[in-house]
Amino acid sequence: MITTINMTNNQDELERFRDMEDLRQFCTQYGCDGIEYMRIPGEADIPKDMIQGVHLSSFQNWMDLWLGNKKRLLEEFGSMEIVEQFYGGTSPGSLIEKFTKELDYAQEIGAKYVVFHVCEVKIKEAFTYKFDYSDQQVIIEAARIINHLLDGKKYTFDFLMENLWWPGLNFLDPAMPRLLLDSVNYKNKGFMLDTGHLLNTNLNLKNQDEAVAYINEILDRNEGISTYIKGIHLHQSITGEFVKSSRNHIPKLKEDYWERWCQIFEYIFQVDRHQPFTGKGLSRLIERISPQYLTHELITRNRQEQEAFLRLQTDALRDSH
Repeated sequence: MITTINMTNNQDELERFRDMEDLRQFCTQYGCDGIEYMRIPGEADIPKDMIQGVHLSSFQNWMDLWLGNKKRLLEEFGSMEIVEQFYGGTSPGSLIEKFTKELDYAQEIGAKYVVFHVCEVKIKEAFTYKFDYSDQQVIIEAARIINHLLDGKKYTFDFLMENLWWPGLNFLDPAMPRLLLDSVNYKNKGFMLDTGHLLNTNLNLKNQDEAVAYINEILDRNEGISTYIKGIHLHQSITGEFVKSSRNHIPKLKEDYWERWCQIFEYIFQVDRHQPFTGKGLSRLIERISPQYLTHELITRNRQEQEAFLRLQTDALRDSH
């Protein structure tokens, strides 16, 4: 199993380490083989030999651009100028161009896998949980994009599709991940199971032991596709009470799109907290899945907190109870 930490080339993250050798030693200290990398264009890159996987850009609301629904785009963004700022263009080809550049980069550096989010949510929907698109609609269109990106290419990496808790891939209906697998042509396809995102689909969880049991229950429900779970983003987020309370107190959204974006960004990271997963039975859960890749996908404020979170989670993985 290849184990990594998640990282970008954002200067704030890089400044935690004296140099790249310090980063290498940090990974080794916590039993990690390198980095799962989300690359920010224009910044200095992490050395390619440290990168095991590449997390592709995440557009959580892409369906309207992909389907050419200008009316809904304007309702969400306010103007086509902001649409262009957000996506880098105003046509479906903008998505294809951006993802193709990232896939070509992943192939060039020899990444073993890439990660692609399969979900759709607008800012207001993230608060209200009232969605324009169904799981099936999102999965069908995501498969179209993926096939457009991969058909005829000679990529060698695993293409791993990640679950969220919004419409798309969320593992709640076993027919949906099966539909996604059947619809994607690429040979080296699979799933990146994000444990924290999966926990966000159950607002009644009270503790981490319940969280481990819930993930096992979802795996039982999706038994037919379990061999396609090639990777795990490991973390936990038990925030159901916060979400239920928030749905009764939806904030007034700002008029300006970028101010609304800041509102939702802050809210999402209160829901999806990326904290250490230490529930009883965690090591057996990982053994059950037997992934090829495991990423400690933790969100931390500084190196001291990152070390503390990694220590907790790696200790939990060694626990045989």
